[in-house]
Amino acid sequence: QFLLRESDIGQNRAEASRRALAELNPRVAVVAYTGELSEAFLTSFQQSLFTAQAHVVVLTESRLEEQIRIGNFCHAQGICFIVADAKGLVGQLFCDFGEHFIVNDPAEGEPVCAAVKHISKGNPGIVTCTGMEGSRGHLFSDGDLVTFSGVEGMTELNGQEPVPVRVMDAFRLKIGDTRSFSHYRCRGLVSQVRLPQVLSHKPLSQALAEPKIQVANPEELPRSRSLHAAFQALHAFCEEQGRLPRPRAPADAERVLELARSLAVQSSPLDEDVVRAFASVSAGDLCPVAAVVGAVAAQEALK
Repeated sequence: QFLLRESDIGQNRAEASRRALAELNPRVAVVAYTGELSEAFLTSFQQSLFTAQAHVVVLTESRLEEQIRIGNFCHAQGICFIVADAKGLVGQLFCDFGEHFIVNDPAEGEPVCAAVKHISKGNPGIVTCTGMEGSRGHLFSDGDLVTFSGVEGMTELNGQEPVPVRVMDAFRLKIGDTRSFSHYRCRGLVSQVRLPQVLSHKPLSQALAEPKIQVANPEELPRSRSLHAAFQALHAFCEEQGRLPRPRAPADAERVLELARSLAVQSSPLDEDVVRAFASVSAGDLCPVAAVVGAVAAQEALK
């Protein structure tokens, strides 16, 4: 914990952290609340209809029972909800931004655009592009929505509502019916339009019942599933024993593994070595791991 000093030992951690945390940004009000996480308190996090402020509840180091209780309440009240936790060398993050979360820019980077070389009259009309910025052709994909500007001749395309394209090759795109339009003369720019997307999130209780884990590298999927089961088993162990597994205690690690086997709902077998290793170090707190998980959680909160 970066904000605490030896003189703070014995104090409430939130109250001891508040002053140093507030100094990071004088424009942010930091309040330490040490009471119960009741529904009355959580209701204050609802988004205001009269301001642009959005509110989010972030839980750390909380029991699974508490996560589910607060997560269900937040989902029902339309309060954004995040769970962030770090155990030893492993971190966990869950986000529920409600049933109607708008993503204004669903893709990274600048929208694709290309210069127009020719547009044919037909159904469909065919747009021939020239490469932009040294590329060997356009960078559009099937289904992209585009608009046209600066077209001379076939001016009906200028300012039209976004239309989907079908990619023919590196230089040609199919658009809608252009038979009734004027003949194309020259110039023009075709630009990708990214419309906002509406996402629907599930509450934690439902997400745990039907986990769908996505990873960038498919080879990491069995390990990710094993860690997902290990976290649930760890909660069950703490409920059963009233404590975290002892470091490097084989009996505790085996008990966590037994619980993981009984709780896991997955198509592939558990990686038992991963579950044992996770249980063996789960009682430890490492600042670098907490910093990474906390940074990602903070980025999600900013969304």
